[in-house]
Amino acid sequence: MSFHIKTLQLHDFRCHQNKRLSFGAGANIVVGKNASGKTSVVEAIYCLALGKSFKAASSAEMIRKGAEYAAARAEIANRDREDVLFVSIGATGKKIVLNNKPVSRLSEYLGYFKAVVFSPEDYRLIKGTPLDRRNFLDVNISQMAPEYLAALISYRKVLKQRNEVLKAMAASSSRGDEDLLDILSAQLAKEGRIIINGRKNFFAGINPLFTERVKQISEGKERGEMYYMVNTEGDRLEAAYSRKRNLELAAQTTLFGPHRDDFEMRLNGEVAAAFASQGQQKTLCLAAKLALTDLLDVGGSPLVVILDDVFSELDSARQNQILGAIDHGHQVFITATSVDGLAEGLLKRGTIINIEEEE
Repeated sequence: MSFHIKTLQLHDFRCHQNKRLSFGAGANIVVGKNASGKTSVVEAIYCLALGKSFKAASSAEMIRKGAEYAAARAEIANRDREDVLFVSIGATGKKIVLNNKPVSRLSEYLGYFKAVVFSPEDYRLIKGTPLDRRNFLDVNISQMAPEYLAALISYRKVLKQRNEVLKAMAASSSRGDEDLLDILSAQLAKEGRIIINGRKNFFAGINPLFTERVKQISEGKERGEMYYMVNTEGDRLEAAYSRKRNLELAAQTTLFGPHRDDFEMRLNGEVAAAFASQGQQKTLCLAAKLALTDLLDVGGSPLVVILDDVFSELDSARQNQILGAIDHGHQVFITATSVDGLAEGLLKRGTIINIEEEE
């Protein structure tokens, strides 16, 4: 395997004061009782890939209680060289260091290695909020397109400024900030177009993969698709800000743009959130993550696959189906409370790590 994480050291990361783990190049099964910190291990790996958690709303949650900062350090076999990757999380923010060189911008670092997480929270892709689904888009498109993340960061900054100006103008009943609002509207529309185009490209790529995965999992019985619900087309944003200014002043917030986008999954032409059974929704969410794995597995960047507490409820046939779908030379991390119930083929070829017995 040309890329794999060899070791992981954690310092004051969640419940781990000091922990060192060694991994195999293929499938790694991290076993431990509930609250033993096995999810924290894969959370740290994800944080090394994307600079953020897949669980915590705030990075500060990853810092062990009473500690000043959390840190994760990985030794990585990367083709013909050895890399050392370090991330620390403290009161002043995050710091990523690759081979002793600090990373100045996350958008320049993303893609060093990509990560996909399968977790019990995947149901939010259907039953969650529009914000949950936008976060799914933003995290995963950013892994493929650094310019998307740069536009997203800029968009959020300008959006905050624009909302503040709208509130100030509404409070004072003055139009004195019209020129500033025009400038911010133009900036917001420019970044918004990049975000919307990035999302359209994402759906153009993932939708056929998703349809095929639903077909495979359901053995040809179901047809699935993803539908992108654009709040306002990118080339119409600036006009919307101009025409609907009075509406936005009354609301004291920005009503148009990709921060109000959403998407939905459909099963056999029907909206899954309303019509799909619980079992069908699980099929769709699993298919979405498998399709994402397919989509991210291009472009040369290594891909790590994390399966956090999702195997326990699957039979061995479904486990083998998932493993077969992701078994393209990727390093895989699986968390489980025990090896009981895991597919025999996985146990034979995987590396079992008992988190309570490691250093």
